[in-house]
Amino acid sequence: CSSDLKADPHTLAKIAMLKTYLFAWFAIMGRTKRGQDLLYIDGFAGPGEYTNHPMGSPLAALIAAKEAKSSVGSHWIAGDIHCAFIEPDPTRYAHLDERLEVFRTTPGLYVHALKSSFVDGLAALKPQMPKSFGGALPLFVFADPFGPTGIPFSIIEELLRSPCSEVLINLDADGIGRIYKAKSNANHEQLLSEIFGNDSWASALSHDLPFPQLCRTILDTYISQLRAIPGIRYVFPFEMQSSTGTLNYFLVFASQHFLGLEKMKESMKRIDQMGDYRFADALVQQPGLIRFDDPSQYSGKLADRFIGQKAQYNDARDFALNETPFVNPKGMLKDLEEKGQILVASKDPKRRKGTFNERNIEYIEFLARRSDG
Repeated sequence: CSSDLKADPHTLAKIAMLKTYLFAWFAIMGRTKRGQDLLYIDGFAGPGEYTNHPMGSPLAALIAAKEAKSSVGSHWIAGDIHCAFIEPDPTRYAHLDERLEVFRTTPGLYVHALKSSFVDGLAALKPQMPKSFGGALPLFVFADPFGPTGIPFSIIEELLRSPCSEVLINLDADGIGRIYKAKSNANHEQLLSEIFGNDSWASALSHDLPFPQLCRTILDTYISQLRAIPGIRYVFPFEMQSSTGTLNYFLVFASQHFLGLEKMKESMKRIDQMGDYRFADALVQQPGLIRFDDPSQYSGKLADRFIGQKAQYNDARDFALNETPFVNPKGMLKDLEEKGQILVASKDPKRRKGTFNERNIEYIEFLARRSDG
């Protein structure tokens, strides 16, 4: 078997980011989920390697699992790790299956390979590991299809019902936009209702929108659908651009727990962005490289959200996670305090201005801005 697929720069960046994230995920779960099995699913696994890169996403995941288990060592209290790889293409599946062989003898690591569609693969896995679906066992699903279809929203909704589940979805907004523009020629009503879970797209999208704006509206609509799932408080899109700034697609992360999004952002931050690709902030109208070093760029947005209110630190943290590239609001709060736009009530009488120990903060008051007139 041989793989004739070449990985583009974005694919290589995605694999590196996924490996970094999964190492953290396996390690955290391994240290904290006593006796619980961990399940990772790659829904569109591909061939396992590329002509220009020896490690596809399945191998990256398995290496991350082995390294995490080794690094946690005697502190590992979770059960076994299960990694499931779903791939419908027979040639790619055969190549993948061959590449997985070396991992099948690793103690405590179980490899499942399924030659099927994403939907059918999940249906086959559920009877084998029922407690990982809708129960409380840790589940992480990476859904990275070749194109805009293949991930029904109803399936994502089902996966995210568990308090310990997370998904990372490659949303091909460009491809979805083309389906929308093609109308009935592309069976668009059925396909779009499957992608979004209902007909919310019909009122949200407009043929009058320029195509780049249509893609952003598709993203906004999809995020709204994710946030409407009970318990899903943390949703964040990363925009993947070419070095010339053209839109490629969005990676959308969703979880019920803030720590997942913190670790996903940290993984993104560690990826070198000076090459032929970059991760950009999908939430700003002027697409540009995510600025992890400039909280003042976002502090006004934070002030606008809570203006005239007394907010808890965790509310500000959730805003930072969901609406900015940062994992916490401290840099933005420091900027706002220096500008006299917030008052901080702290249990610590010796608190220094610009420092934010969340255990001591009682509340943060966001002051209404004085008019310049």
